[in-house]
Amino acid sequence: MPLTRRLALLLAVEGLGLVGVGAWYAVASLSDRSQRLPAELEAGTAVLTGLVLLLLAWGADRGRGWARSPAVVLNVFPFPLALSMLNAGVWWVALPLVLLAGSVLYLFATPELRDTFRER
Repeated sequence: MPLTRRLALLLAVEGLGLVGVGAWYAVASLSDRSQRLPAELEAGTAVLTGLVLLLLAWGADRGRGWARSPAVVLNVFPFPLALSMLNAGVWWVALPLVLLAGSVLYLFATPELRDTFRER
């Protein structure tokens, strides 16, 4: 499997995961009237970010240069989040988060993908 396809697959997994979490959070927020608006905004942000990751997966699969920078930025954010989850004792959530984001960043750093995504 080519590296661009692996990268696209990992980005798609992240995107689908965020869309799923956002949808679940939106449904869960319906039961809490006091925090409804902030919860709906967070759910909407998760779904929107997941859709952006799916778009970036499509672009990465086709070797489009515009997909690199936003995908890298979106995969740096999970590290501080995972650190706070580890401090809270939720390692079973933090570990996959770090592994997935770290794998995407590693693939972007490989010589083959650096050449593929180099801006011309």
